[in-house]
Amino acid sequence: MSIYSKITANSYIISLGNTGARFSDPRSRYYKVLEALQDFKVTHNEWTVDSQLQFADLLNEKGIFEIKKDNTVSADKDVRLKTSFLAQIGFTNADRNITEVGKMLIKNSEQISINEFEIATDSFLYLKQFLKYQQEGFQLKPLLSLLYSCIVFDNNLPIDFVTYVWSGSRTAKELLSNIKNYKKYNNYKDTVFSSVQQSQNTIIATQNVADFFAKYNFSNQKALKEMLYTILPHGKGDSFKEKAISLFYDLHKYWENKYNWSTQQKEAYINEVLKGRYKDVSSKKPAYYLDALFNTGNLTKKSDWKAIIHFFEHTPLIAAETEANFIVAYHVLYMYIKKLSVCEEYRDLNIRHLKLLDIFVFGNDTIQLDIVFWYLFKNIKQHLLKEVAITDETKYKSFLEKDQATLGEIYHFLDVKVANVIQSISSDYPEIQKIGLKSFTNKKREERLLQLINTVFTKEHIIWIFTNLYPRKDEEVRQFIKEKYQEYEATMPALFEYLLAISFYWLTQEQIPLSYLLTPNLDANLLPKTHASGGQADIILSYKNKDYLIEATLSDNDNQRKMEAEPVPRHLAKHILEVNVNSMALFIAGQLDPNNLVVLRNYKFSTWYDGSRSVDQMHILPLTIANIIFLLKENMPFETLDKQFVSLLNSPTNDGYKWFVNEVNPTFEYDN
Repeated sequence: MSIYSKITANSYIISLGNTGARFSDPRSRYYKVLEALQDFKVTHNEWTVDSQLQFADLLNEKGIFEIKKDNTVSADKDVRLKTSFLAQIGFTNADRNITEVGKMLIKNSEQISINEFEIATDSFLYLKQFLKYQQEGFQLKPLLSLLYSCIVFDNNLPIDFVTYVWSGSRTAKELLSNIKNYKKYNNYKDTVFSSVQQSQNTIIATQNVADFFAKYNFSNQKALKEMLYTILPHGKGDSFKEKAISLFYDLHKYWENKYNWSTQQKEAYINEVLKGRYKDVSSKKPAYYLDALFNTGNLTKKSDWKAIIHFFEHTPLIAAETEANFIVAYHVLYMYIKKLSVCEEYRDLNIRHLKLLDIFVFGNDTIQLDIVFWYLFKNIKQHLLKEVAITDETKYKSFLEKDQATLGEIYHFLDVKVANVIQSISSDYPEIQKIGLKSFTNKKREERLLQLINTVFTKEHIIWIFTNLYPRKDEEVRQFIKEKYQEYEATMPALFEYLLAISFYWLTQEQIPLSYLLTPNLDANLLPKTHASGGQADIILSYKNKDYLIEATLSDNDNQRKMEAEPVPRHLAKHILEVNVNSMALFIAGQLDPNNLVVLRNYKFSTWYDGSRSVDQMHILPLTIANIIFLLKENMPFETLDKQFVSLLNSPTNDGYKWFVNEVNPTFEYDN
């Protein structure tokens, strides 16, 4: 029987999602999977391996996931991984039967609206679920501890704190200590290192080392290895610790000779023996290892080796006064690098899922609560860490899978009335009392959107994106937006519609208000969510007394006709009948299908019937992305452009294909 206490290999890092199921745009994916499960469960009550394989076929058939049956990961396991978060967050139970709250997500995803807190209903549902969510091994609810952190950092929470510090804070005491240290050091690495030094694991490791030296000495390699196995935890077992132990001995050799070797010998030893060993301590990248030991992410011949050696020899490891202290210091180094690597691994996963809530505004280096939720949560700060108990599995699952209508039904301290939030906001923004919450939040969002347009989605940047959007260069476009602003994960069609709307802001010489862009389909960062089909045009904007319905698609060939020939005239007819008779539609695509052109042009000369109502004629102007690029470059007055639209629409040519090729396209032709 071992004399040593065991240290768990569990990293205890908050995981909002499943690392085995990483995919972009989870909002769209989860909805589609739930929809597929809803159909599947009508005829399949069980969640067996056979049914999982059948569900894999359905997911492939619907184009939701590509689940292969010849991968290392079996298809049934892949299905379980890809649907696990739906159960983890309460939208299904363990057998993937859709819960009460899961049914509500389907409903809210199909009919998105804005609620009393000025947040989309599907996002509000995610918020409620994340407020309830608890993680094994944590005495804090992850979202509540994150909200608390936002508040104590005065709504300017560093992303590095979220990634490396918040994610590993398991108790209120630990979180408060980490916050104090982060503010003291202003550095996440020092904060994490300090937390590892003070952790229960280090206390256990120190005792194990003491127990070892009580019976053995350093030269007893068999006994030493047994002890090292206990203080260097690895999730895949002892065989994966061998490299870490080998590195331990190589570092120990330097420690033994630090007073004997010359500077040249030390430099050579670091370069030849230690430099490239980051994988031996499970580091995901060299920088974690090199920075911890040598205070640099890169070692070259031109490096300041005197400074590097000085730093190395003053680390807790090489500066250790005894072999016992050296071993404990190596444990701390190992656990520190491991923690940084695991936190990095979970970073994108956590942020991607936090974006589902639409209460956080993500900057390059910080996270902020959107204005309504900043005032909502900061007034209940004192409740966020101490009034929520972690419950047993049965009670928790029942709580998680129930749809609570209000925040107050989740926790009593969240029973916050909108009127109270408005009152709180009015202390800093008195105007809200006069214009109301909706107008106030729209005003603030318009201010942010204007800044976004003037810095990120400028006319020149939109032209660049459109040039690369068709033919499709999706990854280049996503990378461009990431570099200019932040990562964009929703679909390219959603982005296309959004950028077309911004294009018309530029085409009207900035004369139209940006409020037409502020729809439920924008997230908290004012980027578009994945396009959801609905009963109206993609974009509706008004200029003077005329309405322009903008319908956009990136589909081409006959698929374009199948997908767009019916909804485009239907949306326009409904708008003419119910909103403004002086309306036209612009149908914009990468490439226009000839038969779709014929169908759409037909409504200039034909009647559209809607029950007892009818529209005698409709004006639908087809344009390509290249035509929009031409217009953005041309910079003509919008009144002149509208006259060209009217002239083209009133052409006697009724063959839509010939009309576009011979009249429309030559008017707005962009030559690469």
